[in-house]
Amino acid sequence: MERKDLVISGTGSASGGLYNLVKISGNGKVHGDIDCNDMAIHGTATMEGNVKAKAAHISGKSRIIGTLKTEHVKINGSARIGGDVQCRQFDCHGSASVDGNLSADEVHIHGETVIKGDCDAEQFQAKGEFSVGGLLNAGTIQIKIFGHCQAKEIGGERIEVKQQGMTFLKKLLFHVGLTAESIEGDEIYLEHTSAKAVRGNRVVIGPGCDIEVVEYQDEFQCDPGAKVGTYKKV
Repeated sequence: MERKDLVISGTGSASGGLYNLVKISGNGKVHGDIDCNDMAIHGTATMEGNVKAKAAHISGKSRIIGTLKTEHVKINGSARIGGDVQCRQFDCHGSASVDGNLSADEVHIHGETVIKGDCDAEQFQAKGEFSVGGLLNAGTIQIKIFGHCQAKEIGGERIEVKQQGMTFLKKLLFHVGLTAESIEGDEIYLEHTSAKAVRGNRVVIGPGCDIEVVEYQDEFQCDPGAKVGTYKKV
């Protein structure tokens, strides 16, 4: 079946279906599921169904009632997805909210992202603020803290959390740091992190941390400015 373009530049609505390009630069609503090659949202859009696209670029304001399945999603504006997100690359430079789970090869957060479910990735990099309601699991996790970050549980092979470029005023007015119930990995380096339990092979607890229990197998280091309740080799 030939794929046509769906373009809404003013205010309008359309039905779901197979498309080549879906472009909304005005105020648009799409009823039903969409299967397209490219999706570009520059205005305000509501998708009342599931979205499947090879590439999705959201620089306006978008709400997807269902799931989003794509190779690459780039969010420069504001996006809310009511279901799960499956993609190879997830880039958020704006504001994103995922009511389900996020599954990706690479996750890059430079803005603000809220994931109510789990986040599963090969690489997870954050230079903004994020919240994961369930498990954050990735092979490599790199977090540069600019605000408040949190996850219920964090698991990975290499986990690195560092604080970057924070003004004294922001530290004073906002809760800055990473909060998690448990953090488990092979190699762990933490700064300004609060957690009930940290478990790993090689664990380094840096400045500003407040950890109740540390369990390690090979190596443990603790900064004088960190607070650790108990630690033991297992």
